[in-house]
Amino acid sequence: MSDKVIRVGGSHIGNSTSISNLSSYLSHNSGRNFVVVSPVPGLLDILEEHLVTVLDKRTENGNISEQLLAVFKARIKTEVTSGYVELANQAANLLRGIALIGDYSAALKDQVLSYAERLSVEILKAVWPEALVLQPESIGLLTTSDFGNATFIALNEKEIEGLAAGTYLIPGTYGITENGKVARTGRSAADYTAAFLTKVLGVEKLELWDLDHDFLRADPAIIDNLPLIKRLTYEEASELAYFDHYSFHPRTVEPLENEHIPIVVLNSDSASGEVETIINTETFVEEQIVKSVACTDDISLLKLDGPGVGLKPGILARVTNQLNEAGLNIKSVITSQTSINFILSKDNGDKAQALIHDLVFSSVTDISVVKDISMIGVVGHGMQHAYGVSAKIFTAVANNQINVVLSGSGASDLVSYLVINKSDKEKSVREIYKAFF
Repeated sequence: MSDKVIRVGGSHIGNSTSISNLSSYLSHNSGRNFVVVSPVPGLLDILEEHLVTVLDKRTENGNISEQLLAVFKARIKTEVTSGYVELANQAANLLRGIALIGDYSAALKDQVLSYAERLSVEILKAVWPEALVLQPESIGLLTTSDFGNATFIALNEKEIEGLAAGTYLIPGTYGITENGKVARTGRSAADYTAAFLTKVLGVEKLELWDLDHDFLRADPAIIDNLPLIKRLTYEEASELAYFDHYSFHPRTVEPLENEHIPIVVLNSDSASGEVETIINTETFVEEQIVKSVACTDDISLLKLDGPGVGLKPGILARVTNQLNEAGLNIKSVITSQTSINFILSKDNGDKAQALIHDLVFSSVTDISVVKDISMIGVVGHGMQHAYGVSAKIFTAVANNQINVVLSGSGASDLVSYLVINKSDKEKSVREIYKAFF
């Protein structure tokens, strides 16, 4: 009996053509189909918003159930199911309890947010009645206890072995700790859930039922009529996942890489399983080297400047430890003898600066945050071995009077970074893209 694991995005729930095509595609498989579901757009936002307002305003969230029910009605035209109503009420009751207590733990936060996926599965089940629901609790989908960023570690395979052929819907993104608490593995990390199941169940490939944002050569909001990227390595796909205009979770490759299990992105407009993009370990260097000119505005730059920062040992370690303890993710570090530059998310720049000011560095003369910037990532294997790639990048920006705030090239055979003023982002993407395609 052959199994399939396929991830369906929440944006497809309510799209009758896409779900009909998915059902038709899976009907040709004689084994079991495990469909891992991402949250319907808006559900996670509603729950996150109420987690904040229930404490800030000390409200009882009287309208939470109505908001959640409205999402169901907006997606499909059938009567709201009793199962959905029950789940919506459970979420509302949890939030009311938090309001009474006046605080919540990381574990309780994860439990509340898990209803985004639970409710999404219930909406999908309403239009796919022959599918059965498997909760992570019922299949022993075990995670570590680092709530919000947990790692999948085990599955009760005996529970899976006894399942008959058919289609099973699984809420993605979360699992259960050894203590029975809900732990999320990231924001909208259903790709990662599906990848873990693919590995543990020994399925030959992970299938993604389309992406909200396809693997295109650049940001489609900047350049029109972009072609799809047909082949990517795990590393290239993971790198692109950090940019705004892609919707692939960067942890997806973790369970698959050692087993060399490929990932395929399927076209949801077809019921035949038409492949749009293949992601695997095979390095494929294109003639022009570059596969994508990616960009993001979600960055800030924390700068530690001083004549001795390159000579004084321990500065980098102390800063990274401090930021790690505060839960602030470092996207990248670019250094010189007189400056250490930490690339962080936009929201984390000021937080990081405040934390670092508590440390004492005799060799650091200035600690600052640079804002209103964007990052360009020129991605593709083969950069270190191809003559002229870096020259093309810098010539493209120099010829168009674009100031480069910071650059990082040569440390990886995969990507070159440019940090530029936000006002220059679109021009930079267009000119670098033009240089290669």
